Amino acid sequence: MTMKRLARVSMILTAMMVLLSSCNGYKKMQKEVDVIDTKCVPEVLTLKGSTVTADITVTFPPKYFYEEIVLKITPVLVYEGGEIPGTPKFVQGEKVKDNYTVISWKKGGSYTQTVTFPYNPKANLSTLELRIEGKCADKCRKKNINFAPFAAVAVAQGISAVQNDADYASAMLIMPDNFSRITTISENAEIKYLINSAKVRKTELTQEQIKLFEDFVKENSNKSKVTLGNVYAKGYASPDGPVAFNDKLSKKRSESGEKAMKESLKDVNVTYDVSSYGEDWEGFKKLVEASDIEDKDLILQVLAMYSSPVERDKEIMNMSSVFEVLKKEILPQLRRTQFVVSADVEGLSDAELIAAATKGDKNLNVEEMLYAASLVKDNAQKANIYKLAANQYNDVRAYNNLGVVLAQTGDMTDAKKALETAAKLQSTPQISNNLAVLAIAEGDYATAKRYLSALKGDQVKQTKGLLALAEGDYTAAAKELDGYNLAVAETLNGNYAKAKAAISKCNDADCEYLKGVIAMREGDTKAAIAYLKSAIAKNPALKEKAQKDIEFAKLFGTSEFLAL
Repeated sequence: MTMKRLARVSMILTAMMVLLSSCNGYKKMQKEVDVIDTKCVPEVLTLKGSTVTADITVTFPPKYFYEEIVLKITPVLVYEGGEIPGTPKFVQGEKVKDNYTVISWKKGGSYTQTVTFPYNPKANLSTLELRIEGKCADKCRKKNINFAPFAAVAVAQGISAVQNDADYASAMLIMPDNFSRITTISENAEIKYLINSAKVRKTELTQEQIKLFEDFVKENSNKSKVTLGNVYAKGYASPDGPVAFNDKLSKKRSESGEKAMKESLKDVNVTYDVSSYGEDWEGFKKLVEASDIEDKDLILQVLAMYSSPVERDKEIMNMSSVFEVLKKEILPQLRRTQFVVSADVEGLSDAELIAAATKGDKNLNVEEMLYAASLVKDNAQKANIYKLAANQYNDVRAYNNLGVVLAQTGDMTDAKKALETAAKLQSTPQISNNLAVLAIAEGDYATAKRYLSALKGDQVKQTKGLLALAEGDYTAAAKELDGYNLAVAETLNGNYAKAKAAISKCNDADCEYLKGVIAMREGDTKAAIAYLKSAIAKNPALKEKAQKDIEFAKLFGTSEFLAL
């Protein structure tokens, strides 16, 4: 065999050895896939804003990655009933003629990839795996040209969704009622006198308005839950004639009026308060303003120009034609004793109001209905009262408050309907704030911002904090929030001491549950179990939540956790 022939055979054998080595290398890499080192930061995926983001670092050791191999590595979030694939990463050996990340056979190599997935609540107990597919380069056998399944490597377990534990309804605003248990009712009447006289005429005492006044006093003097006030007798004189004379005359009129009323109500236990006011210029002005006297503007001008009663009287008397009209139509109405009395009526007790409101008693006014709803602790009963008040009175406050209570029960759909109805009746800061809260809960941040854009003050501070929280800006959220929601924000910030301080005085179910999450993060499983027990005792529904919460994964399967 010639040297040329030997050289050719040598080249063919070398090519075959490379080919076989490359294909055998593929199998060896697949067999030794466990030597690939993976790291995920964070170790437990975390919901932030509306997405889940992690940095994955994959490291290949020396003398592992063969020169003719290409790997396609796809991050996939796998959960029961579905999966969410991420963006694949391609890596290649040193002899592959592509533009992927090159991994050295001799030295090995690594890459870091940031992966982002849209959040799906079903994926809370998911596995983030790297789904690896591989192939030989084009020089390898044809069956290895296309990517084929290579391996699957788990890099993280579950998604922490503490962000979703925020209490949105707590930022919603109730519109207050104007309830007063004491209702004041009143009645008035008057006795008229002839000019320059303080004598009470019998015809005056038979007037219907006097009889109605007397009946009011009699009816409310000994009535249950009614406190009758003083009967006020106020004497007046018309503003014509000498001032000193009119002052004395008004006093005599108040005294004669009191005497006449006392006689009519002699069997009624009531206190009288007698006072006199002299010339009634204020009453004169009102009567003139309400009249159709031809020169009333001129009269009112005189009243405005002169403050002295003497000057006013003189100027008006000088208007002879006008004064004749005043003598007939205005002045006689001012010669009087006016009687005024009021009574404070005590309404139903709290228990009576609740019972009546629950039945939809139509004798209750809207203020009583709204107040009764505020007394009730059970949200279903509270919502029912607000619904009755809304239907009966079409009151904006009833619809708004109904929306708040429905949101507190988790019924966001009907809550939104109630609030939108309220908004149609009247636009108020409370309603705009509450619609913003619902928009945040629905993930519609643009709409929430639109509602909040015109609102200011401490009332909407919590809502703005919740918006920052929902968008993943936990630092900004912590500046706006307080109480439980502040604890949620600080937990997400990793400021566990501040989180615990924010709910140190809160022992309701949600606070106890969050304390359990913090305890797990701090490595205190014993305290976590204790907090979970307390939370579940107060709200049994939290047991199912804990069983699907990756925060408690280290407890899954333990006897303490199973005994919850």
